[in-house]
Amino acid sequence: MDGQQRLTTLFMLLAVIRDTSNNQDLVNTYSDMLFQKKNVFKGIPERVRILYKIRDSVESFISDSILKKDGTKNTTLLTDKLNEDNTSIKNMANAVITMRKFFDDKVESEVESFAQYLAMNVIFIYVSTDNREDAFRLFTILNNRGIPLTSADILKSINIGEIEGDSKKYARIWEEIEGELGDDFDRFLSFVRTILVKEKARVNLLEEFEEKVYKKGLLLKGTETIKYIQSYKNVYDNLILFKDSQLSNDFKNLITIMLIGLPSDDWVPSLMYYYEKFGRTDLSKFLKKLEYKFVGDWILQFTSTQRIENMNKILKQIELVNTTTELLESDELFTVDKQALRDILDKNIYGRRFARYILLKYEYLESDNTVHLADYKTISVEHILPQSPSTTSKWVELFNIEQRQFWTHKLANLVLISKRKNSSLSNLDFENKREKYLQKRIDIFAGSKVFILTADKWTPEVLKARQDKMLDLLINN
Repeated sequence: MDGQQRLTTLFMLLAVIRDTSNNQDLVNTYSDMLFQKKNVFKGIPERVRILYKIRDSVESFISDSILKKDGTKNTTLLTDKLNEDNTSIKNMANAVITMRKFFDDKVESEVESFAQYLAMNVIFIYVSTDNREDAFRLFTILNNRGIPLTSADILKSINIGEIEGDSKKYARIWEEIEGELGDDFDRFLSFVRTILVKEKARVNLLEEFEEKVYKKGLLLKGTETIKYIQSYKNVYDNLILFKDSQLSNDFKNLITIMLIGLPSDDWVPSLMYYYEKFGRTDLSKFLKKLEYKFVGDWILQFTSTQRIENMNKILKQIELVNTTTELLESDELFTVDKQALRDILDKNIYGRRFARYILLKYEYLESDNTVHLADYKTISVEHILPQSPSTTSKWVELFNIEQRQFWTHKLANLVLISKRKNSSLSNLDFENKREKYLQKRIDIFAGSKVFILTADKWTPEVLKARQDKMLDLLINN
């Protein structure tokens, strides 16, 4: 279960010391630690001291840069490996380079002293348990200051361990998926679990797979699990990473704002399951209904559990229906209290968790979606009528105190703008604010056209008309 990082680090350290020293006894001793030579007279087989049964893609790196004499001196090869997609190989190459820098300026006596200490004083203690549950518990206790062992790590071990013959092939598939998703891998596996179980998770991911998936026969351990995960990785790539070249910009733009602005990604399994079953048929229609339901539940302050349960109802219905029409015409499944939603959005929304998303949604609805707008990374919410206008500004002429209190934090008075512009626009009068904005047209937001399309003055009347327009558009879409 654990120890791979420590053992691998020691393995690389031995190789670096071997390639640094000129002492032949040291070189021979450390070479023997890395590789066991074959001796037919003693019945000793040839083997590498560490075998990577799961991460088999590192074998070529081990062979070229660790086992081979002077392999750690091949700076060209090591530097090239820093650009590898495989995170394990990239990190190992970086570790060897770092170790070499440390030893390069050491004299022979220092290297020999350290090598002797390492060979004579460092010991390993092997700890085992009778079952996986105890092993997991033991690991948690012993490793409370280290990198935690994830459920995905154990799931990988369980499934690869069930495969005979082609284990390296499936280990490579798993590792490639894990490498591409990085820190999101556990979350992706939770999507797969949700698609299978269609219920809220009650325990950790590992236990969910054991109790809800494997014991109930939804999947078999080994190749079936890995193939299933691989199939949904393809679905995920097509939908979330837009690998499906036939997806519309309308679809991609809505996905983009959902990933940026929603409080969670609990809607993703429903979308993946729909695509796996129906492909692109009515895909945009489904996404819009799914988004409206999820956002409506969020703004109407449904609990996280309620929101997840409503997403699971959609999953269950996808499983039951034979056509997209049956699903999309299920009004109860996607129902949202539109009047209650409008009432909330008509109040002060600045500072509410959903404010930025609602403005993103408005941007999406205002866009003609001729292009995929992906640059939503440096944005903030800007007041047009400032929160604290100067007493000498024109704002105090256009708005009395009551009007400022009423309109300042309303939807109509807010726009999305790049953070770079936000600070520069600040409390300027509307005319100056618009002029400064137009000097550097770097924003991608349709809502910012308010600086171009409106009259020269920003008044309560302009705000009222804008509020009604925005609410109508948001509530009806």
